[in-house]
Order: sequence, then structure tokens, then C-alpha cells
Amino acid sequence: MGKLFNQKILKIFIVVVIFIIIAVLGYFIGGITKYYIDIQKADKSVERFQGSLEEPYKKDIYGGKTPEETWAMFLDALKKGDIELASKYFVVEKREIYQEELKNRSIAQLEKARKTWQKGNSESDNEEFYTYDVIIVPGEKIFDPLTNTFKKFPSGTYKNEIIFVQYPSGIWKIGIL
Repeated sequence: MGKLFNQKILKIFIVVVIFIIIAVLGYFIGGITKYYIDIQKADKSVERFQGSLEEPYKKDIYGGKTPEETWAMFLDALKKGDIELASKYFVVEKREIYQEELKNRSIAQLEKARKTWQKGNSESDNEEFYTYDVIIVPGEKIFDPLTNTFKKFPSGTYKNEIIFVQYPSGIWKIGIL
């Protein structure tokens, strides 16, 4: 009977050890599975967030197939007095800033900019810039896009730059005026 009792205890011990091994393996496999599921959920969350950031750019239809076409559309809207429409030709993040600035901008000066601008060498396929001369008269305030404020500059002739940015949809927007 002692030998039989020892065999039962050994069998119970082996079953308990196997159960513990299975439980520990299940715990680790479950943890690893949860880790990969969490990564997939996080990736999907990032994709949704990125999609929500890109949404305004995808829906944006205001702009031309070339920087020159965008500029012509922009000037046409200004000539009609439609500041809101004109501001839609700017990149999304600059619209509000330039909407106020456009109220004080000389259309004749902007038309002259197009006639005299010189294309610069861009380092990017989706960005182009053009330089042109601006003549500032005494007392005139000019919008400074670096500080987002109007400033008085000494009168004279200055070089200015217009930067155009191409959206993934192919349309060109005004990035900096």
C-alpha cells in the first residue's frame, strides 16, 4: 500500500507540475498575444488620427495644377473682393493669418509681383519659390509672416518671396506670401 500511495502522489505531483507549466505558458502566450493586439490597435489609432489630420488637405479643392494657375485664381478672387475665397488658395494652416493681411494688401503690387518674379531653385519636388521686388513707401505697414504681425519697414525696395506647396492631390497652394 505504501508503494501505491507513493505512485498516486507522484502522479498528482506530475499533473500539478504539468498544470503549472501549461498555466505559465498560457500566461506568457496570452501576454504576447495581447501585446501584438495592442500594437495593432495602436497602429489603427495612429492611422485614424493621421487620416483626420490629412482630411482637410484631401478635401481641399482650391488651387491650380501649377503655381502660376493658383496665383491667377488667387488674384482673380482678390479683384472680386472675395477675401475668404482668396485665402483658400493658401495652405490650410496659413489661411486665417493671411485672411486678415489680404484686407490691407495692394492688388496692383501682387499683380506686379507675378510680372516680375524670378523662379528660385527649390530643393523639393513639391515646393517652388519665386522672388520679386517690393517697393515700400514711407509709413506703410507690411505683413511679416515670420512674426504674423504688421510692421513698418524703412522705405525702399526689398526682395520678397512667394512659396508654393504642392498637395498630394496635385494642387498647388500658396505657403508664404
